[in-house]
Amino acid sequence: MNGQLDLSGKLIIKAQLGEDIRRIPIHNEDITYDELVLMMQRVFRGKLLSNDEVTIKYKDEDGDLITIFDSSDLSFAIQCSRILKLTLFGEW
Repeated sequence: MNGQLDLSGKLIIKAQLGEDIRRIPIHNEDITYDELVLMMQRVFRGKLLSNDEVTIKYKDEDGDLITIFDSSDLSFAIQCSRILKLTLFGEW
């Protein structure tokens, strides 16, 4: 073993808030929209607060930013890509 994590087949979330970009491996692919928002609040602690209005968008295969509005949108996005490239928008 070479010390590398085996992430083949795993869901990876690459999230961007402003200039800050984070890469997060996801072990439970049945993540809900509310769980995703909570995760983003933890990942971007101090920059994204629980009372902030946030819009989450993912980049599709054409490079377009598609809004994730609820858990069904999130589930569809996960089905489309193993690396989910998220951008967070809001007023803070």
